[in-house]
Amino acid sequence: KQGMLQVTADDGRALATLSDGSYFGEISLLNVGKNGNRRTANVRSVGYSDLFCLRKEDLLHALNDYPEMREVLKEAARQKLARDAKPQQDEESQETERRISFTNSVELADTLGKRLEDLEKLVLNLAKEIKTTNKSVVTLQKQLTKVYPNSKSSGESSSSSGSDSDA
Repeated sequence: KQGMLQVTADDGRALATLSDGSYFGEISLLNVGKNGNRRTANVRSVGYSDLFCLRKEDLLHALNDYPEMREVLKEAARQKLARDAKPQQDEESQETERRISFTNSVELADTLGKRLEDLEKLVLNLAKEIKTTNKSVVTLQKQLTKVYPNSKSSGESSSSSGSDSDA
């Protein structure tokens, strides 16, 4: 009749706001949907509301006289169910995607951790090889110094005639 009503799902999610001339309860009264004769939502008044109440028997009696109206109400009920189910399916698919994403992130972190350990081992091996190579170079320099005592070290040995080429 008049006022404002809020329709919510069991999880508290707002489904619709009803105002003057709106109706509710037809989904249960007409056994539309998979829940049969069970309620599908909660309806609460937002402030003061004045409502008309129609008993199931009276509704079914009136619909016997107007069968086309029964189909109109059933179709409207199916559309409400479909509209109200979509956000829940979206939320469920988003939750599934979040779980998959989290699982993938954990797996990726594990893989990256293993790769990092492998890289650290390679760096340590490379450092050992460099150290070994440096020792070999120092040993070779000492041996060359013994064999060629008058020669300059490898860092100094490139410019004996370099002053002529600068001119």
